[in-house]
Amino acid sequence: MESDYFGWSLLLRTIANDIRSDLDVLVAVIHWHMTRNGFSCLSIGDDKTLADTDRGSELLPEDWSSQGDVYKLRYLRRGELFILTALQTQEVALFNLLSVKSQEVTNVQFNVGETVRARSGNLTEVLNDAPNVLKKIDEEFLTPKANQTPKEPSRSPPQRNPLLEDRGIGINRGIPDPFSVGRGDLDPLGRLGGGMLFPGPGHGHFPPPGGFRDPGFGIPGGLPPGAVPPGARFDPFAPLPTNPGRPRRLPGNPDNDHLPPPGYDDMFM
Repeated sequence: MESDYFGWSLLLRTIANDIRSDLDVLVAVIHWHMTRNGFSCLSIGDDKTLADTDRGSELLPEDWSSQGDVYKLRYLRRGELFILTALQTQEVALFNLLSVKSQEVTNVQFNVGETVRARSGNLTEVLNDAPNVLKKIDEEFLTPKANQTPKEPSRSPPQRNPLLEDRGIGINRGIPDPFSVGRGDLDPLGRLGGGMLFPGPGHGHFPPPGGFRDPGFGIPGGLPPGAVPPGARFDPFAPLPTNPGRPRRLPGNPDNDHLPPPGYDDMFM
């Protein structure tokens, strides 16, 4: 409806003698639509200072279409200064709107030959598909770009340790970690806890309810695979079982093999 384009015919009548190109038509259309959205034109140029006495107008200033290849117009809205820049590159008209305060820039472009139909008449006579032209100006040029909230970097789940999980060892299982044995001896204040002795029955939750699952350690005495480098000499600290059916003895639990021979006196025993 022509009532949706109120004010265009009046503006066009005041600038009819200034329009010399199709780009002038598009500049006039954008100016008119900006005034419908609260902008008022101050002057030509790109001066970024704003005086208290500056007052905008719904009209285009004198010589607005005589600036050469690049058009620059200053606008005021809600006390803030904006700079409109327009130019044509071959068949494309480019428009740039800078907010001096926030330094935010919006852009819109049109194919001049496909957009401008005539240089006089009502808006639907001047533009091809006037409703979509105005919609594009609204969405791409007059609407500030939404500030996107930065996404927090995704946090990867804790790394699994198959060596510990497969052997039923870990804090969540209530079973001491054999690789932390001796850690407490490095702390003179005893804050880390533990010591060189691997916990035995009755210490904390060891062994777990249901008994200690055979982890398949490859060296008698309970050392895990990889604890002794390949080719290195290793003297087992526990005797090998002579009976294949004999249950494996946990380190730290004495049996008959630990008893001294008769008459043997050792202050360290």
